[in-house]
Amino acid sequence: MAVFTDNIDYADSSLGVPAGPWQVPGSVVPAEVRPLLEAIYGRRTIRESKLETDSRWSHMFLSESAALSHYDLLIDLSRREVDLPDRILCLAGSGEQFHGFKGRAWSAPPGNIYMAVHLAPARSVEHAGTSFTVLATVSVLDAIDSVPGLRDAAGVKWVNDILIDGAKVAGVLAYTQSEGDVVANVVLGIGLNVETTPSIEPTPFVPRVGALRDVAPDPELCSLPLVLQRLTDAVSSNYEEILSGRYLSLVDRYRERSLVIGREVTLCSEHSGSECDIQATGRVQALGDDLELVLEGYARPFSTGRLILDVNR
Repeated sequence: MAVFTDNIDYADSSLGVPAGPWQVPGSVVPAEVRPLLEAIYGRRTIRESKLETDSRWSHMFLSESAALSHYDLLIDLSRREVDLPDRILCLAGSGEQFHGFKGRAWSAPPGNIYMAVHLAPARSVEHAGTSFTVLATVSVLDAIDSVPGLRDAAGVKWVNDILIDGAKVAGVLAYTQSEGDVVANVVLGIGLNVETTPSIEPTPFVPRVGALRDVAPDPELCSLPLVLQRLTDAVSSNYEEILSGRYLSLVDRYRERSLVIGREVTLCSEHSGSECDIQATGRVQALGDDLELVLEGYARPFSTGRLILDVNR
């Protein structure tokens, strides 16, 4: 895997394994990644290396601090029909203008994982509209499960929040671009609080936030490099599941870790801010194959909305 960074110390500490010698990139940067390299680093001095221990990913771009979301940069390049290769990882140590679902602000202090992934399946993918949200969510659960003492500790609050003991520790985003039945480009965004608990104002939708180190029995076994390696491993293996047509096995794993099935919830509109514009209330009976929310007493399932877990009902 080719690795690029604007800060060697940050890259080495994040990877946790020795890369090859760092050097100034050759005079001719491969054309397939030049637009992304320029979008991420601009005129900053960068170094290139090789990570021989991981051949599943083609390129990795590490930035100590990102002024713009790598997730947004990858989407912009895809929309401009820049032909990026499959299996690219982008990692920022901290950043500005990061966001969650529907553009909601995401606090990004150092010590956590802010990762964007570019995939280029170039084939038909079943349930393409939800399969990559499921892929990213299940991969975060797999990474958390690998931390000693945290197996099965995390669950999913519909549709893309990962919680431990009621505190949000991660969120995921997914963007797909298709040409007919063929999924050409996928961009995943994953924010996972590992070492630092962000300071945010509580809302009915996110009453509390946390980090893995808050709950891990042994913080030394819950470092950013270890969790990052397990997360990239999980994304790679679950991507193979999607490509092999095993989406339904992944969605079953998502359901098994759901925090909403059987619970009383309040469903608000997508555009609700601190106040809830209520669409529906009731007990969640099931999640459909495309993550539709089936609520008791309603004839049709719900595919959009912001959810509040009603702890007193």
